[in-house]
Amino acid sequence: MGEYWDKTFETMSWDDTHRYWLDKFNLLIGYVKANSGFYGKHLEKIDGVSSFQDLTAVPVMTKNEIREAQLASDRNNPLGSIQTAGTGDIVQVISSSGTTGRPVYYGATQKDLEAWRDALAAFTYNAGIRKNDIVAHVVGTPIFAGGEPYFEGMRHIGATVVWAGGLATERLFETLRNMHCTAILGTTSFDLYLAENCKKYLGVDAKELGIKKILGGGEPGLGEEPLRRRIKELWDAEAVREVMGLADIMPGMWSECEEEDGMHFTAQKYVMVELTDPDTGKHLPWEPGVCGEPVYTTILREATPIVRYASHDYIRVEAVECKCGRTSPKMRCIGRVDDMLIYKAMNVFPSAIRDVIVKGFEESLTGYIQVVKDTAAQVRFDSAIPVDIEVLPSIQDKTKLKRDIENKVRELLVVKIEANLVPPETIERTAYKTPLVRVRSK
Repeated sequence: MGEYWDKTFETMSWDDTHRYWLDKFNLLIGYVKANSGFYGKHLEKIDGVSSFQDLTAVPVMTKNEIREAQLASDRNNPLGSIQTAGTGDIVQVISSSGTTGRPVYYGATQKDLEAWRDALAAFTYNAGIRKNDIVAHVVGTPIFAGGEPYFEGMRHIGATVVWAGGLATERLFETLRNMHCTAILGTTSFDLYLAENCKKYLGVDAKELGIKKILGGGEPGLGEEPLRRRIKELWDAEAVREVMGLADIMPGMWSECEEEDGMHFTAQKYVMVELTDPDTGKHLPWEPGVCGEPVYTTILREATPIVRYASHDYIRVEAVECKCGRTSPKMRCIGRVDDMLIYKAMNVFPSAIRDVIVKGFEESLTGYIQVVKDTAAQVRFDSAIPVDIEVLPSIQDKTKLKRDIENKVRELLVVKIEANLVPPETIERTAYKTPLVRVRSK
């Protein structure tokens, strides 16, 4: 049996967890309808549910609905008609990190803030952070969900947290070295970027810094063994753990334990999760191999509760049992439901294309690929899907490599790609997330 932050919830049977959620959900319905104009209309026909299956009769929410509800904000209700606590009781606001449309904001009362700290402590503790760690937190924007809440969660454990995010790259590297950091938490892309560029800025390889725990999230990818192995080798890390949250619900809800073979759900005390079919909305079983969309409810939030939020993430259940003793399912995030591409009659995620290419040709590539779209709105491809793929300089026969990659993708995914082999550093690295898709320059 492993170590736990909250043994009661982390080892509670999944059936008992569902019963706990159902009780809290029914209390929440009465609270939000009494305190929110939005929910009074949105849940007008819902007074409660008697079984977990009945939840599918409760309408789901989307980010656009929340955004629209916040357009009617004012000084008395800055978070709009979804705000259910008085502004005088709201002590903090965080924002989603989306890059399109009006930002969406979420508030926290003092009680909510304590819940966030506890949930984020459970989340990062499961991922290996301990009191004696010196953690470099390299997310740069405090108002984002991955900013201040993560900092508070790790500090709640008692870890020494060094907020290096937002510093100039050279100063960030100096901080990692000067503070003798033992762990780093950032996006998967940035964790890799730092490892690849350490020598450029400090004159030593990343493995010389003594950072042994790498936590990465914010995007799919760390579940792919070649990428995980590369990060582990570059840092000479003892642990590489994938993590995942959602600003709209809880900044951190899924993280890997010491088995490193899928992310456990760690927010049971504060968040309810359902696995649904994104096309029909019906529940799917938490069984290995099942793929679906998580729908979340913030069962205990006071300031801006969210009821049955359609996350648009697409996940695959990896396991329902674990040697660590935790009872929540383990999963991998495959991609975003709204990122899905269509090649003729076949659906495919950009992350699936990357997975096939990186796994099959690891020795020839840097690990960076990007699907190229003609417009941001393009979903359908009637001809081969263009994909930029960074190739190592040592590769001589690029014609054969191009053909082999295209054949492998067609064999495993039944879609055709146009492999555009490019030199290292062609695909732009970013300090937050390196997108898997870009729009072709005009």
